[in-house]
Order: sequence, then structure tokens, then C-alpha cells
Amino acid sequence: MKTNFFKVSILALVTIFTISCSKDDSSSSTDTNTSGGTTINTNAKFTVATPTGVVKPNYIVLMFDQPFSPTATLPPIIKQETSDANGLVNFNLNSLVTTSTPKKYYFEVFTLSGTTYTLKTTFFRFDNDFVKGSQLTTTLLVNN
Repeated sequence: MKTNFFKVSILALVTIFTISCSKDDSSSSTDTNTSGGTTINTNAKFTVATPTGVVKPNYIVLMFDQPFSPTATLPPIIKQETSDANGLVNFNLNSLVTTSTPKKYYFEVFTLSGTTYTLKTTFFRFDNDFVKGSQLTTTLLVNN
């Protein structure tokens, strides 16, 4: 009787250990490339929402490498993404951020009518220093 209990206990522990290890492997932020090395991902993930938590689909998040001012012309747009039905925006920055030297990028939310961008972020200007491997997740607040 004790032998069966011991075998069942060992089997349960091995199963739990195997499951917990496989979950850790699948949530990694690195990918294996075809030459067998690893690629460190650099991402900026935003949720576009109002201060009351209403998510905003189809809003455009523009990325700049210069500060933005609502009273001046737009700086050169480095990258742009549109929020999905859940207000989510994902910037893959692997090709832009390739070193451990910090580089500041600025993000603003707009809507587009024809060729005219209308600023929607009015609560604060968002900027962040990025290095290779940075993983940013935050909310960009919009006025409506």
C-alpha cells in the first residue's frame, strides 16, 4: 500500500514539474532565430483609452524621435500603428532599437481625417527611453 502511494506521489510531482516548466518556456520574450541564437525583442504596447476606461479603436499612435508640440508642425513620423477593436497598439521596435544605448522616443495619439491629424492625447506627453530588450506596456489617455 505504501509503495503505491509513493509511486503515485512521485508521478504527481513529476507531472506538476513538467507542466510548470513548459509554461515558463512558452511565455519567454526571446525567440530562437534560424541560426540557433536568440533574438531579444523590443516592444512598446499601449492601450488607448479615456480616463474612465473606455477603449478607443481606430485611433492612430504616432512615434517620433523628437519632442512633439501641439503648436508646431509634426516632427518626422518614425512609425505609426492603429489601435485594434480592444484599443490595443503594439510597436515592434526590433529594427529601430538595436543597442544598449538609451534612445528616447515620443508617442502621441491622433485621429486622421483626410490628411489632417487631430491630437487626442491631452493629459500628458508620453516619452520613454528604449534600449535593446525593452518591454513597455502602458495606457495612453485620450480626451474622448
